[in-house]
Amino acid sequence: MGLSRRVQREAVLVLTFLIVPVLLFAQTDHQPNLGPPLKPLVKLIGYLNAPVPKENVRPVLTIKLPDDDKRHTFLLTELKIMTGPLRTPESILSEVKPYTTNFHLHASREIAAQIMSATPTEQLTILAEYSSADRILRVQSVEKDGSASK
Repeated sequence: MGLSRRVQREAVLVLTFLIVPVLLFAQTDHQPNLGPPLKPLVKLIGYLNAPVPKENVRPVLTIKLPDDDKRHTFLLTELKIMTGPLRTPESILSEVKPYTTNFHLHASREIAAQIMSATPTEQLTILAEYSSADRILRVQSVEKDGSASK
């Protein structure tokens, strides 16, 4: 007892519609999602709103603090990459150089207040996670002339 030609054709069509998507899906490269990409942990050492000498060769960055519309200058004396993907300080600086605001700082109110209260002669050490997508520094801690605060 055989199937009619019409039933056989419909069976082939149904199988085709079921098998072809499976074959197409199997050809795509499925990488496991291991979470967000790593962001470098950087340490910026320098002076907030310090006068810049005429013969200055150090980078002068422009930063914006949370809840403050004013841009501040940061005379950078050193930039270190602490952990994260393989980056150089020079690559990060060249990445932010074209923008009028080089970094947007995200910090707790306490840390932001400590940064804002720094005098131009107080050396600041800012430890932050750098996001290259939006030039955000997520500040984890700040030191003023050697006094640690988190």
